[in-house]
Amino acid sequence: LVVEASWAALDALCKIIPKDDYDGYVGPISRAVLHATELLPKEQKTLPGFNLPKGVGPLLPIYSQGLLTGSSDTKERAVRGMARLVRFTEPTALRLFATGITGPLIRIVGDRHPPNVKAAILSTLGLLLTQVPALMRPFLPQLQRTFVRGLSEADDTVRRRAAAALAALIPLQPRLDPLVAELTTGIKQTEEQGMKNAMMKAVVAVVCAPNAQSLSAASIQAIELATTTQSNSTDPRWQQLRSQAFGALCGVVPDTAAMQLVSQHAMTGPSDPAPVQASKLHCLAAVLSESPTLFAQSTDLQSQTTQSVNTALTPNPDNVHQALVSLPATHVAKNALLSSEITPPGSPNIPVLIDALVRVVDPSTMASFDSDTQHAALVGLKAVAKHRFDVLEPMRDAVVMAVMAHVRDRNITVKLAAERCALYALRLARVPSTEFDGDNNGLDAYVQNMGGPASDKGKQVLDYHRRVLSKLADATRELDYASDDEDDPNSAGSRADGANSDDEA
Repeated sequence: LVVEASWAALDALCKIIPKDDYDGYVGPISRAVLHATELLPKEQKTLPGFNLPKGVGPLLPIYSQGLLTGSSDTKERAVRGMARLVRFTEPTALRLFATGITGPLIRIVGDRHPPNVKAAILSTLGLLLTQVPALMRPFLPQLQRTFVRGLSEADDTVRRRAAAALAALIPLQPRLDPLVAELTTGIKQTEEQGMKNAMMKAVVAVVCAPNAQSLSAASIQAIELATTTQSNSTDPRWQQLRSQAFGALCGVVPDTAAMQLVSQHAMTGPSDPAPVQASKLHCLAAVLSESPTLFAQSTDLQSQTTQSVNTALTPNPDNVHQALVSLPATHVAKNALLSSEITPPGSPNIPVLIDALVRVVDPSTMASFDSDTQHAALVGLKAVAKHRFDVLEPMRDAVVMAVMAHVRDRNITVKLAAERCALYALRLARVPSTEFDGDNNGLDAYVQNMGGPASDKGKQVLDYHRRVLSKLADATRELDYASDDEDDPNSAGSRADGANSDDEA
């Protein structure tokens, strides 16, 4: 009764506001809605009044008018206000208002607006596709054209919002081939790197979509060409997106074709120039992450993967391109070691891959590798120690000796990664996924293997355990402890690209 009475009062109030004055009410209404939604209990995802039969009806005309006739600031507030209405309303209650929200947004998105307004419009359209996909189907052709145009905007935020919105649309699109043709042609013809990145991000969304199996042979070939053609770009974002698209493509095509793609475009050769090696290693890391079952079927691919890593992580002070190939090689080693399909227990490739990562941080060989590669190797070793300790255990002492050389590193990211690695390599921390609570048995065994508590290495690790590692281990047993797993650099990247707060100040 209170909700219905409040809604009736709001409806009556909005009806007496002259239409010419709507612009001035966009800000106050947005702040009021923001305040109301912030007061909701955490478990409550929608505003009860918005879920009534005509829930958002009183507010929508004010936002629409502000969107069509207001200043740039008013337009942005109106768009973000619409987004908040969508976010805090049940999809069934939005059925009557889908056209009333989407129509004005589509109508003005092609006009000249500041980047912040365009970005807000694209973000809200993407939200609508996520929240009420069935209601958006009539608008798919217009929306696809709008989003594809957004990929070529000069502003990076607008491009990212367009790519994120297109990613929400793709699973709803029954025919992806025309979109693939447009994107791959754009990548080929566009010189501006930011636009190429946005288009490749859209290609990633296509090959990762549940309906990617519907792609024609021509589309598959076009994506293969776009993801494997060597370019002069050194942009890390481009490398990440291109390799991610390649990895996902290998999960779409039949296994035989995928193995052929991996052999041609992801396995390094002794005559490959450093940029080509780096490109192939990026692709290999992505395939290992996206399609590990391919490698389970082929011991040849497993051996070639290990050889590629071993070659790239062999110290060579005279190789000026060492950093270019060593960083993606650490990601390949990590992804291979984390998959029991690729490196099953007892695999001869396991010690070779672990030894390659250890070389990156071993004091006798680490001078050939930069701090980014050392950090990546430590993160990889920690992940293996945490999730597959059984494969690391035979080499634990070598790992810990190398890691302890970095716990006082002047590079803070390397130092922190070394601490976490030592924590899990010595089995001091709690690992909820395996129901292991952590103990000092690994520490005691390592100290004894180093010559006992009186030895230099024994004293070093015991002292560091007393001052630092024991406290880190205790923290992992706290109820509110958040996992310290680091994002895989070859995973689908910045998946938050499309996120954009719709809060109003």
